[in-house]
Amino acid sequence: MRMSEHHNARLFVWFRILFNCRFYYPVFTVLFLDLGLSIGEFATLNVVWALTSVVLEVPSGALADRFGRRPLVIAAGVLMVLEMGVLCAMPQGRHDLVLWLFALNRVLSGAAEACASGADEALAYDSLPEAQRKTLWPRVMANLSRGMALGFVVSSITGSVVYDHHTLTSLLGFLGLEMTVTKEVAIKLPTLLCLGTALACLAVTLRMSEQRAQPVKTAFWHSVGETWRSILQTGGWIWRTRAAFALIVFGLVFDSVIRLFLTVASNFYRLVGIEEVWYGVIGTGVSLLGLVTAGLMEKSAKMMSARQNFAWLAVAVFAGLMAAAHPQAGWTGIALVVPLFMSMRFLQFFLSHYLNEIVDSEQRATALSFRGLTINLAYGLTTLLFGWQTRWTGDRLNLGADDPQVFATALRAWPWWFAFLLLVAGGWMALRRFSMPTDERSRAGARH
Repeated sequence: MRMSEHHNARLFVWFRILFNCRFYYPVFTVLFLDLGLSIGEFATLNVVWALTSVVLEVPSGALADRFGRRPLVIAAGVLMVLEMGVLCAMPQGRHDLVLWLFALNRVLSGAAEACASGADEALAYDSLPEAQRKTLWPRVMANLSRGMALGFVVSSITGSVVYDHHTLTSLLGFLGLEMTVTKEVAIKLPTLLCLGTALACLAVTLRMSEQRAQPVKTAFWHSVGETWRSILQTGGWIWRTRAAFALIVFGLVFDSVIRLFLTVASNFYRLVGIEEVWYGVIGTGVSLLGLVTAGLMEKSAKMMSARQNFAWLAVAVFAGLMAAAHPQAGWTGIALVVPLFMSMRFLQFFLSHYLNEIVDSEQRATALSFRGLTINLAYGLTTLLFGWQTRWTGDRLNLGADDPQVFATALRAWPWWFAFLLLVAGGWMALRRFSMPTDERSRAGARH
């Protein structure tokens, strides 16, 4: 059966592309700094985003399991439109107002992420024929990886080109349009384009469908109590089920470090001497590699165990972090950190494939939300540590926290931090093996 025959699976791919492929990503850190914020404020605002996701993540998943996944996905689309609207309204030269608007943007963005996380995946997964889910879902995720790769090609090139007012002016002149684009205008263009994709994303969510039994009408507080009990039940199942617990723990270790690097990637480009106009080219190259590796994800899931896949992924991430810790000038420095860009795609594929395989449909969105909760919490804490690290490093070197030398020095600790977290996670899992033997119910859950 072809994937095009599965309505929700196809719309899920489009939703993820429109939700995640944002035109301002190639200049994400630079955008904050160019609007007058410091890198410390940038780190703090990402903590606001993470905290919002943490607070709303699991309740939104439980609500999706209890009342339907489609309403939560639609809410994510609405929040994305509001999030982009605030970003488009950002003025220049008014630091305090910009700071508060960015804070509002981060809250809306975190809420949108929480609503989408778990609900969209559960809606698509459960729409597939039950007997074929194990084979069809890796294909859906591979199609998503290819679509995301193409989406990032378009958004990376477009976002970086329109952000550079000199390049955009030259391009318009080449097309016969004698127009001069100012920096003040160019800064707004990636966010305006994102507002357009947000509207398209909302339209996609409205086309999704869901067949669910009519919920029993109960009192409000009774519904709240039932939702809270379902959260506790799913959390207990994850804690007891060794396979699910291991996926959550190792997922947050990998994701927190990789995502932090991706967040500050534009700062790394500046560090190695790459001009802004090339940022989109870098994103394009990485995305094209994503097209090539989409098939490898399916093969890895079929031919190797979860332990083997996470083992080689750990080696790739550590190698990329070592390259970032000892940056080489120019394109050589960019080529050496490619494993970090590619590892995020494989990580997301593995987490989705293995977790969906072992969780029941009735608690799928809640379990996936626990994954999102822990990942976002770890990312927020890691970002906070990064902000503290740059301040401490700046004080030690008698330099400002935004100085490139401070950033370069801070990167040297990252590979060893990742190795330390892996050792702690591995040790914890080893202790659980002896001190907390898996009971029969957990074994059944792990085999389900």
